[in-house]
Amino acid sequence: MNKSIVKGVLISLLLLPTIVPAESPIMLNLPKTGAPETRIGGGTRGIGKSEISVQALAPAQTALTSQASPTLYFYVSGSSNNAIEFSIASESSGETLTEQNLPPVSKAGIQAVKLSDFNVQLEKGKEYRWTVAVVSDAENRGKDVISSATIRREDTNIALNDTKKLAEAGVWYDLLQTLSEQKSSQIPALLKQVDIQIGK
Repeated sequence: MNKSIVKGVLISLLLLPTIVPAESPIMLNLPKTGAPETRIGGGTRGIGKSEISVQALAPAQTALTSQASPTLYFYVSGSSNNAIEFSIASESSGETLTEQNLPPVSKAGIQAVKLSDFNVQLEKGKEYRWTVAVVSDAENRGKDVISSATIRREDTNIALNDTKKLAEAGVWYDLLQTLSEQKSSQIPALLKQVDIQIGK
């Protein structure tokens, strides 16, 4: 074959656009337990001259993790210099595992709380409630902007990076953690499946 033709073919191939496969849509299959809704909050309240909302990123009912110290996620609608408090407690006894002040939020977006940072370990089979509160007035905590959700640790043999199987088994917290660590573009679509819309 003529060398000039070969060179032309190679150059043409190099100039072709790179096709990146699209991520397969994630279809969440939460266990149908008939349990009551446990997610609380997600409303908006005025703080100073602006309004802010906070939303625990979790299904309406208790969701699962396989980890002793998973990462939990919440959304804040804007920047705030107000204190943000995080706590997690036993849903049955009310015993608090930890209560922490989080750094102020500099812009709207999803925030992460790593339970391992606070040496918190969840026991298998137990249900816990985690809460995020933006403190509007330290002397009147009734003005806090609050959202909370529940979590239960259960054993699973699914790898944390297997998002398809995590979604099929409804292991919400592990699925969201993996997608967040992967910076996946599918997070908004996943949140819509549990009736959460962010960025509005």
